[in-house]
Amino acid sequence: MNKKYPRVWFVACACLTFVIAAFARADDEPLGVGMSPPQLQIVKYIKGSAPDLSTNTGCVLVVFMNLDQDKASLTSAMNALQKELGAKGLQILAVSKSKEEDVDKAFSKSEKAGMLFALGVDDSDNTWRAWADASKNDKFPLGFIVSRGKIVWLGNPLDATLPAILRKSVVGKYDPKLLKKAQPMLEAARKSLQVGNMQEAYKHFDEAIDLDPAFFSDIVLERYKATLKNETDPKVAAEWILKLVKKGGGVYVQNEIVMAIVKDPEIQKRDLESALVIADSMVGKNPTIGLQAKALVCAAQKDWAQAIDLQTDAWMGAEMADKPMAKQRLEEYRAAAKIQSGKKP
Repeated sequence: MNKKYPRVWFVACACLTFVIAAFARADDEPLGVGMSPPQLQIVKYIKGSAPDLSTNTGCVLVVFMNLDQDKASLTSAMNALQKELGAKGLQILAVSKSKEEDVDKAFSKSEKAGMLFALGVDDSDNTWRAWADASKNDKFPLGFIVSRGKIVWLGNPLDATLPAILRKSVVGKYDPKLLKKAQPMLEAARKSLQVGNMQEAYKHFDEAIDLDPAFFSDIVLERYKATLKNETDPKVAAEWILKLVKKGGGVYVQNEIVMAIVKDPEIQKRDLESALVIADSMVGKNPTIGLQAKALVCAAQKDWAQAIDLQTDAWMGAEMADKPMAKQRLEEYRAAAKIQSGKKP
């Protein structure tokens, strides 16, 4: 029996060494996309409370900020994001490791009252070490998006691409692997645009969009705007966007297209005819969203009576969470109609 002990001891030691090595590699690996988020150990909340990192609805944006440098720009940006996406389940937490009294003094009473996101003090540095330091990222502000219990994005929360990413994340459709797959196509498309090779640019944009039109709704709009800008005949853009809509992509993509045609400041040639065709196709799939889209187009055409009728139907059929926004639009159309008729709103 004694002769067997060295062999058993060797196997046990080898297994233990393997386990220790595995944990060491895990500890050394930077915190990043695809990993579970660490716990939040916030000492004090100046505004709001802890977000639910395990929620299966919406998503959470955790932002680590240097109080002196990032306060003004981040407050404005995060308020805008929370206002747009809060009803869809977005939770935002800003974290500062300054002392509680310093954080409290940095924001006036009116700023705190107008703050739509949570603000936490981490003067123990526990949360900062577990997140920011563990990511091995030394550029701030630093944001993490947590969706369905996993980190799906990290980067600068002031980046222009963040709103589009959050719009996908709140509905659980942000896919970093898919984005990585499309990145070479998008880079090729944008390089082709720079040198004026439009057909090559269109080809690469379309390859990326075909991977998942719903996910790449922002690329759909980028391609559409590039077509409008570079083609002398606006029918080229109209034919492309209508063909894309017929292929599918979902009502939310179609709604984004209609919203862009009507409101995007970068679009000068507004094809309201195509927007109305797209909006009309949405009604059978989602009556509330479709009716509101049609009302929006009618409002852009100054057909206030039709806009009011359509928005009224949308408001009456909307779910309780969506009724306030639908009612607000309805009141805006009614006020605009009164102004046009010469009456006081």
